[in-house]
Amino acid sequence: MHPKVLTDPRLRQRYGITSAGKNRVWIAAISIIIIMAWFIWSGTNFANPQIRSTLISFEVIDDQKISITYKIAVKDLAKQHTCTLVAKDIDKNTVGEVIDQIPANTLLAGENLRIVEFSTRLPAVNAAIANCQ
Repeated sequence: MHPKVLTDPRLRQRYGITSAGKNRVWIAAISIIIIMAWFIWSGTNFANPQIRSTLISFEVIDDQKISITYKIAVKDLAKQHTCTLVAKDIDKNTVGEVIDQIPANTLLAGENLRIVEFSTRLPAVNAAIANCQ
């Protein structure tokens, strides 16, 4: 646009140009504050989960049995926790599953090592932690 249109009040009124600069600044400032608050919340929430599990190793004992070793760290030591462990075959089908129940007050502060051995219906080639609650 021509510079005279931007400065002359009669031309601004004629062409419907309003000064929305202050509103844009407020909207931008509020949006930035909300986005920053969300980033801070999500960063602290997801960086420190209630339960953290880490698969260390698994060992195929025979065609019908597998052993899994994993670490678990929890914040609330006074409540019962469960971890679902799965074994899969070469085609990635689940051939075994067990729920490892950890009674309340049996975990220590920090990481706890767990070794679980369970049966499979077919030969398994790997094992994993499906979830922990």
